[in-house]
Amino acid sequence: MLTCPERRAVGIMIVVILLLAVLYIGTIYLFPDGGAVPYQDDRQDGALVYLEGFVLDTKITSTGGHLIVNVSGVDVFVPNGGSELILLPGDYIRVVGKVDTYAGKKEIVTNGISDIRILV
Repeated sequence: MLTCPERRAVGIMIVVILLLAVLYIGTIYLFPDGGAVPYQDDRQDGALVYLEGFVLDTKITSTGGHLIVNVSGVDVFVPNGGSELILLPGDYIRVVGKVDTYAGKKEIVTNGISDIRILV
């Protein structure tokens, strides 16, 4: 049997755990893309962004099997995504990733295929 102070401590722990669970679930619904902001050319490297647009072109890198998708004129780098996702020119997609500069040009680097959703 628990003593009164022990019951109080257990009660407080349960309340704290429930509060953390509610905050976590609320954050997921309020910020489904982790707080990403719309992509713009002047965003700094490392900024978490999202981009919606039409697929213009796709290509697989010659080394590593990475996928590069041109979305409305912006290159999106998808590591190891060459064989897992089929994107066709004209698909309307949403991409979430971080801004990076490669060979002097801004691009979006995703964590993987799961950061791309086909919308239409």
